[in-house]
Amino acid sequence: MADSSAQAWNPATWSGTFKLVGSDLDRLAMHLGKPHSRVHKCYFALLPGFQALFWHRIARRLLLGGWNFPARLIALMAMYLTRAELPPTSSIGPSALIAHATGVYVFGQVGARMTIQGDGGFGGGFGVDDIGAGPGYAVAGDDVVIAFGARVLGPVRIGNGVHVGPGALVTFDVPDGSLVLWDRPRVIKGGAKTAPPTQ
Repeated sequence: MADSSAQAWNPATWSGTFKLVGSDLDRLAMHLGKPHSRVHKCYFALLPGFQALFWHRIARRLLLGGWNFPARLIALMAMYLTRAELPPTSSIGPSALIAHATGVYVFGQVGARMTIQGDGGFGGGFGVDDIGAGPGYAVAGDDVVIAFGARVLGPVRIGNGVHVGPGALVTFDVPDGSLVLWDRPRVIKGGAKTAPPTQ
């Protein structure tokens, strides 16, 4: 994670914070196919996924500068605004992308070029060990992709380039370059007839 920890990306300075914000916007514009259009970037800056990251960057800068209460207040406001929960205690590397903000959460430490498709993310709840991201939280490398509905929970290490497939639940360490998929659901022909009726 050399590029995500470089001095230029330092979230404890305002210059580093705005560089991080710019990297997020550039990544979103590239993802949406308009990397060089300033007009489109103005619109993209209003999207909830970018707004969640923008306010997280501001709140984290304040927290690292000792402004605990304003940082927490901004993070709370951002959660109401975007439906994504990115506390200022979480460390998110440059060029992050949140495709759909609703239901996204990031607790812990994530490297550069993180992608979260929506309704999932990184959280706690499976142990209280501190492996470098806070008690009970994950440490993820660069270029990690969390597909829609996927979750990484607990003090686990997620390697560089890992892709977590839709709906998968990860509570264990995953090595670099791995793909994590959940078991295919069973189809029971005629099973719907035995299901309880709904009102």
